[in-house]
Amino acid sequence: MKEFNIIIEICGSAGEGTISAGEILSRFMSGQGFEIMSFDSYPAEIRGFGKCVAHTRISTNRIYSPGKLADVLIALNDKHSISQLSALKENGLLIYDSQPPRPHKEDKSVVGWAKPGMISYGIPLNMLAHKAAGNARGMNMVALGAVAALLHVDQHGFTDSIKVRYGKKKQIVIDSNVNSFLEGYNWTEKNIKKIDPHSFKGMTPSKQKEKLIINGNQLVAQAALVANLSFYAGYPITPATKIMEILSRELPKHGGVLLQTEDEISAIGAVIGAGFGGKRAMTATSGPGFALMTEFTGLSVMAEVPAVIIDSQRAGPSTGMPTKTEQSDFNSAVSGGTGDCPRIVLAPTDTKSCYEATILALYLAEKYQTLVVVLLDFFLSNSIRNINIPEKPSSKYLDANIAPDKNDLKDYQRYKITKNGVSPRAIPGTPGGMFFSTGLEHDVYGRPNYSEAGHLEMTQKRFAKFNTVLSEAPAPEISAIDRDEFDIGIISWGSSAGAAHETVMSAQKEGINASSFSSMMVSPFPEKALIEFADKCKKILIPELNFSGQFASFATQILKRPVERLNFITGRPMASEDILQKMRDM
Repeated sequence: MKEFNIIIEICGSAGEGTISAGEILSRFMSGQGFEIMSFDSYPAEIRGFGKCVAHTRISTNRIYSPGKLADVLIALNDKHSISQLSALKENGLLIYDSQPPRPHKEDKSVVGWAKPGMISYGIPLNMLAHKAAGNARGMNMVALGAVAALLHVDQHGFTDSIKVRYGKKKQIVIDSNVNSFLEGYNWTEKNIKKIDPHSFKGMTPSKQKEKLIINGNQLVAQAALVANLSFYAGYPITPATKIMEILSRELPKHGGVLLQTEDEISAIGAVIGAGFGGKRAMTATSGPGFALMTEFTGLSVMAEVPAVIIDSQRAGPSTGMPTKTEQSDFNSAVSGGTGDCPRIVLAPTDTKSCYEATILALYLAEKYQTLVVVLLDFFLSNSIRNINIPEKPSSKYLDANIAPDKNDLKDYQRYKITKNGVSPRAIPGTPGGMFFSTGLEHDVYGRPNYSEAGHLEMTQKRFAKFNTVLSEAPAPEISAIDRDEFDIGIISWGSSAGAAHETVMSAQKEGINASSFSSMMVSPFPEKALIEFADKCKKILIPELNFSGQFASFATQILKRPVERLNFITGRPMASEDILQKMRDM
């Protein structure tokens, strides 16, 4: 079977069913055996009427990034779609409403803004929606029917997918959506002469085992449940709220407790309190909330209490742009706070690794008695992938506390000096395990100690954990490891890693000898592996979604050599096309 790759965007106003249509398209294509990645953008206001875009990439091959430019743009709303035309390829397809309820002014029709080379198909979306259901609400389904006819998609399979999507609704709702789809499909098949090359005809991907269609937030919640999370405290904030919504339903079923607090300060305080009591505890937030948690993060490190924070980054600073993606909390996560405050920071690189990182975070926090931050972003939290069903973690990851033995309890030293920095931790109520615990510097018993020697000893103890943590970190992902030298090496982190990996595959086809490096563990960082990789590369490129190149500055301190930077703050995910162009320039 030949390779096939297409990006379809649906653009409309909030309330027009844009996101629902994208979800139905993605789920159907996944059921047909294709790889899918979808990413939606929408206004920050709860009941806004701003621009919504459902972006779906469909491929016969594994997908690493959402792709930059669309092959097909479905315009449900002319005003918003005019601004979205810049994201349509020069030879892309534009599907628009040819009979709107009111005539457009000359400069308000999207087809009038189509560039030469674009192929435009006018479909009477509004009229067909009224014909099918008596109102315009079915325009999104009419549009799906039109695109299905144009791309030779299985009509019956698609209608079955719509029935499943609305299966819990009343029959009249199911029928109106199916009828709207069929009106669009049949009208297009009868009236439109196809002149574009895009077609699913003859595409029969091999049937794969059952897959999950899921986003990063859902996987975080799922992972927390299978990793024995006992307590969650949080305050709603975009784009992390969905994690709390899921756990509010599911955590009590697993014997856990969820607390919605009055603010983020209370949330992290409650998490540390639960961690002190021996429970696996977690919260999720975004940049503004993480900033409020900073003082308590220091308490977790100083008192050596396990705590996990999921930080789903969004564009900032301050309230910023709540529904736009960015990678601008790196500095805060790795080195924010007062004093020398070491903590573990994990940065998942794709949807699937959100699951792995959450399990690892709860395990490491408990075993090493410290703070663990997991850096997601709006894109990872909300982009939908079809993935293999994740495996449940081994028993090793479910109970990691190092408890004191009988000898330890004869003269219990909560902060006993050990080779790896980890002291036996008695859970409150353990006979003989009473100890002091505050945010003050302390001696081995936890009693305040402000001496020079004592502060040095305890600081060394807290940092000593890092050497052992690295031994349990996932190995860095490196492409083209069988070569000894590269013209360009891409070093990436978080959600940009997928685009970097895809760039390397494209670059190699163009004859550019390139490789990529990314690590889920960013604090402590696998410096030795990074240096070994960089030594093979004539030039280094670091792409990331922030203005100042936060990770590039961090990596430069390790590498002791200049690097090329590629920085975007567009609010969109990193695009492999942009990285590839930068590599060509280099």
